[in-house]
Amino acid sequence: MTKVRLAILLHCLWSGTAAAQPVMFWFNDPVGPDETVLVTGADLDQITSATVAVITDVPGRGTVQETTVPILQSNPLSLKFVIPKNFSPGLYRFTLTHAQGAISGRLNLPTVYWRQGDLGDDASPGGWLQVFGRNIVRDAGRVHLSLIAEEDQGRIDAPFVKGDMWRGIFRIPKDVRPGRYVLRLTNGDGGESESVDADALTVRASAPMAEQEYDVRAYGANGDGRFDSTRAIRATIDAANEAGGGTVYFPRGRYLVSDMISIPPGVKLRGERTDLVNLLWPDFESPPAALIRGTSRFAIEDVTIYASNHPHVIAGGFQFGEQQAPGAGDIAIRRVRIRASAFRGLMEPDAALRRMNDFQRIYTAAAPDSIRLSGDRIEVTDCDVLGSGHSLRLFKASNAIVTGNILINGRYGAYSLVGSRQVIFENNTVSSADLQASGGGITTLSKSVSASENIFIGGNTFKAIYGLDREAMTTDGPGGYYFGHARSTMPDGLSLRDRPNQYPASLDWTNAAVMVVNGRGTGQYARLKARDDKPGGLSITLDRPLPVPLDETSEITVTQAQQNYLVIGNSFEDTGVAAQAYGTALGHVIAGNRSNRTSGFAAFGLSYEQFQPVWRTQFLGNHIREGNVYRAGPERSVFSNEASILVRGNQTATSANRPPMVQAIVIRGNRLDQDAHIEIRGFAPASPGVRDVVIEDNITGASREGLTIDRGVAWWIARKNQERRIQK
Repeated sequence: MTKVRLAILLHCLWSGTAAAQPVMFWFNDPVGPDETVLVTGADLDQITSATVAVITDVPGRGTVQETTVPILQSNPLSLKFVIPKNFSPGLYRFTLTHAQGAISGRLNLPTVYWRQGDLGDDASPGGWLQVFGRNIVRDAGRVHLSLIAEEDQGRIDAPFVKGDMWRGIFRIPKDVRPGRYVLRLTNGDGGESESVDADALTVRASAPMAEQEYDVRAYGANGDGRFDSTRAIRATIDAANEAGGGTVYFPRGRYLVSDMISIPPGVKLRGERTDLVNLLWPDFESPPAALIRGTSRFAIEDVTIYASNHPHVIAGGFQFGEQQAPGAGDIAIRRVRIRASAFRGLMEPDAALRRMNDFQRIYTAAAPDSIRLSGDRIEVTDCDVLGSGHSLRLFKASNAIVTGNILINGRYGAYSLVGSRQVIFENNTVSSADLQASGGGITTLSKSVSASENIFIGGNTFKAIYGLDREAMTTDGPGGYYFGHARSTMPDGLSLRDRPNQYPASLDWTNAAVMVVNGRGTGQYARLKARDDKPGGLSITLDRPLPVPLDETSEITVTQAQQNYLVIGNSFEDTGVAAQAYGTALGHVIAGNRSNRTSGFAAFGLSYEQFQPVWRTQFLGNHIREGNVYRAGPERSVFSNEASILVRGNQTATSANRPPMVQAIVIRGNRLDQDAHIEIRGFAPASPGVRDVVIEDNITGASREGLTIDRGVAWWIARKNQERRIQK
């Protein structure tokens, strides 16, 4: 369908000049033979039949095996059907017929969440590009990514490096011309005729770095660990800065530093080798803001940092407090070891308590950060970090890479990715050095944050986390901007009929999630583009048209967006929850993870200072081995629990027609060996908190609970599950 025809259709639907007919919003994949497809939309109860066909890559044959399939469940908001058992794995086309025509979709095509290059939004000749989403690589031998030049339509192939269902890594050829290219991706199934556009990419050369090196010994530094080298190090940095940038080099030695070191843009601190160069700080009576600080275009490499009573260790991209500095970004921390403990030595209990109280008084998050960074193009690689509080804090970071690190949290510590986008967090080990340390996760815990999206948490190990909530990987972010009725004024415009949470609205709502949770148009979402506070009322503009217009029955929530988190192939051991969505979630996938002695995997729809829904979330192929867990389940008053895959809509309203908090959940192919179960709770039968759940192909070993679904769950289906219950 052309853009013009689509615009005309949307205008007719919005204006009411066209009769209402079925519209599709979302369907789940990946999906294979004898597996259930869940479709969400509007007026789907008008669908009279469904057919499915295999899409082949045989030239000239197109789709084959057109087969009519039963509709298992159907209502205005959803329907479900099963891919025929005799079909081969691959791409499928389905068609849903109704009295006025038909709607169709293609299953297992790449659904691109985002792409990220070695230069962030861009990539360099000879650099790399990663593509994230669903069904990215289905056949590694035939996956294909083309760069099509916008100016002359010339085509260049990007060689495939490696990948899986959720990510593909490609190399940009060295001889590619700088310019703007359209990306076209084929995942290996269905042939190149079934490719999808994966956004556009600018290829450009990376900015040159100043190569001049400045040895701190030439400016008076002494590496004996006793002489105060602060002035000498600052003089070396000044020399590099005055020359337009360069590397401040530390040869083998132990360098005593007594104050904060500031790194200007264009300057790198580099040691001879991590184990050969130590930067040492003494106790501070009045600690500075950080031991090492910069705003943009700086790097720290190959050093070890030691500190006792310390502030933040490395801080980059901040102006002051939690405010991002203008132009923040291009910050790299590579092969840095941090050993910072404010509790080092023979400290008396009352002295330790005073220091803990000082931390809580000074720091918003109750403890200092070992590494805290903000801005675009952030890198933390191959570091070994232990500090008195939080190991890592990324704040409003974009195009960030955190890989190959050891992150050890201290007292009251955690790691956190706050209000960030396009973050690769992989192959790290996260643990604790204190029994009061927690794990961490992805949050929108800041008044200046309206969204967090496109986060890959993959191949990490989370272990030995015993303090606070014990959460290894959680999402968090209480609050929101608006919950109430809304009516369409334009295809991309809404008039809000009730009072917002903040009025006059002092917070920036831009990029927040707008989710239609009840009434006409339920299941649609968009992102907020603009807000207009008019004397006659509040209106908002969306980043896309809504296919189904809202009327007086429609209710929406405008809340901090948390969208497109991929939690893939991680190992969790001796933690509280392994991985969970807590509050707003849209499009998350939790797949291929392993759990030992954790409370498992979960999704919570909440009234969390605001209506926060969980939509379109999938739990696929996770493995809970040892499920017994102590004081780590959702009910903190219970000492010992079974682990679970838990979906919960904390519905408290008992009156009818209250919106569900959780919609469109798939739980498939998970293995729960022992003392673990699957649990779905919506609480209120008169007003279900959870609707539209598919539970299939799961194996549950010895469990006292088995598959548990309460009466507050509507429109669910369970099939092909195996379970063995033991007597309670």
